[in-house]
Amino acid sequence: MRAEQTVSEMVVEVLARQAEELAARTGQPFGEAYEDVIKTEAGRQLAELAEGPHRHEKARYWQADLL
Repeated sequence: MRAEQTVSEMVVEVLARQAEELAARTGQPFGEAYEDVIKTEAGRQLAELAEGPHRHEKARYWQADLL
């Protein structure tokens, strides 16, 4: 996570990392792996977060408020 990263940017980065790992393990193209990640419960929740009301907030402030 970067200091000035928005919640949406953070989520996209996390989903992309998960898709890259899945693609590396399975040999499937990144796009297909990304779709598979989004289909998981955790992926759906992250995608909702990326599009939710906090998407434009700086991630470091949003995470601090969670505690």
